[in-house]
Amino acid sequence: MVGGAGGGVALRGGLQAAGRLPELGWRGGGAGARDPPPRPLCPARRRDDPHPGSLLRLRAQHGGREVITRDQVEALEIHLGEALDDPCKLLRTDRMSMGQSRAMYLAELECETSGRRKVVIRVEQWGLLGSDSRDEVRVMRALHAAGLPVAGVLSYDPSCEILGQPFFVMDFVEGTSVFTRESLDPYVEAIAGLHALDFAALGIDFFDLPSGPRDSALLQVERWYEVYRGDLVGEPSPLVEEAAQWLRNHAPETRQVSLVHGDPGPGNYLHEGGELRALVDWEFTHLGDAEEDWAYLIAMRGMGVMDEEAWVAYLAEKVGVDLDRDRLAYWIALNLFKGACIDQTALGIFVRREVLAPNLLAIGTCIHLSALKRLADTIF
Repeated sequence: MVGGAGGGVALRGGLQAAGRLPELGWRGGGAGARDPPPRPLCPARRRDDPHPGSLLRLRAQHGGREVITRDQVEALEIHLGEALDDPCKLLRTDRMSMGQSRAMYLAELECETSGRRKVVIRVEQWGLLGSDSRDEVRVMRALHAAGLPVAGVLSYDPSCEILGQPFFVMDFVEGTSVFTRESLDPYVEAIAGLHALDFAALGIDFFDLPSGPRDSALLQVERWYEVYRGDLVGEPSPLVEEAAQWLRNHAPETRQVSLVHGDPGPGNYLHEGGELRALVDWEFTHLGDAEEDWAYLIAMRGMGVMDEEAWVAYLAEKVGVDLDRDRLAYWIALNLFKGACIDQTALGIFVRREVLAPNLLAIGTCIHLSALKRLADTIF
């Protein structure tokens, strides 16, 4: 999320004499900005490492709680002041959501010129779910500059020096991510509009461009297969290996290459009073087949809204999308494959003892196996 109601509070209040913000338990672009530099890999830290870690770091000496040191606060204040061209003091940071690939913090600032304002800090989590912020920032800046409902990115720090992980800062957008039926029409219209964009004219030329008719599918199969193998714990799963080959063998041709959101559906947009306020969570965005987005919406985030038959009829009526059922089945399978592959990254982080959080173990085992079962039921 970028803003809105809900979300667990993680760090409250002002700075204390003890030298850090109070801790709570683990719960849960501006136009014309230059492209960010390539993202370096942050070195892994031991649990007993005395040096400052991530804002999200689960520190053994604090009972697995999130802490932010005074040094981090001071470095973050300098960073924010430079980004806003206005010296600022950090008054408080509240954990906003239980997002997996990123942690979200609502920061309240007191700035010398502009006074009090809110921004959102979006922090990576050790490469969880196989994505980084670099292209997320670039695509958000391009879309915001083009006038789309996307939060403006104020700054990006890939260095790992301030919070221990790459992060970026963006405008706070009022609204809620809680699904309502009245918010669905403007949302699917916005996603259809995203697919119709001339992405090259917007300067979105930093993603792999599918060149062959089947490359929209094949590039995604290989992308997520590489993520899976890169974080593999133990022996490869025969189901993952067989599914990858099935997806390669049955890859459909793409009629038109589009900008694909990659994670569309309820929870990933903000609205207020039936009005769409912002499209959020761009870490899986790429160039490919628009049907991938519709399949994800239908079979993943939108499962609780209506069944597949109703979704197909609704999308045909509302945005003129005529979904071929065989192609839809393929893209559903690819999205399930993607889910199974990225879930494995959580187990890798846990086994390497970078973060000993129970939710990571659950994602890397139970949720991974659940995605594999759905995938097997879909294609075998």
